[in-house]
Amino acid sequence: MSEKEKEPSQLISFSGGQVSHIQLGGIAGRDMNMSQNQQIGISESSKPLAQADVVELIAEIEALFRSSDLPETQTAKAIKHLESAKDEAQQEEPDKDFAAKSLQRATKVLKEADETVEAGTSLWQKVDPIITKLLPWLGVAASFFTGMV
Repeated sequence: MSEKEKEPSQLISFSGGQVSHIQLGGIAGRDMNMSQNQQIGISESSKPLAQADVVELIAEIEALFRSSDLPETQTAKAIKHLESAKDEAQQEEPDKDFAAKSLQRATKVLKEADETVEAGTSLWQKVDPIITKLLPWLGVAASFFTGMV
């Protein structure tokens, strides 16, 4: 066996996705061969959102609030924040941080809906998947919105 064959080689390549909780290791002095290939298809929701898609998703959240059983004052407050997020998303160079914070304020309304816990929880179950689609465009982690309800 040549020197080149004795040297362990290691190649780790990740692209086009997110990887977590991986542990690689070997025992010193022993040969280790490991091969793991995993291909994960890119779903439609993984494609970058166009500006029009973002505006449409925020409008969907707005429609959910408008048709919710939340008290009128809370609905109006949430819609005001959603309109700010939607207006910002429509700008030529949108401030995504501002849009994310406006959406976060709108979702906080659900947390404030103490007297209508059932309505707030039900609404969050409908809003959460839409927010999840917006996360990559907003550039924030899911934890930015967690704990809202």
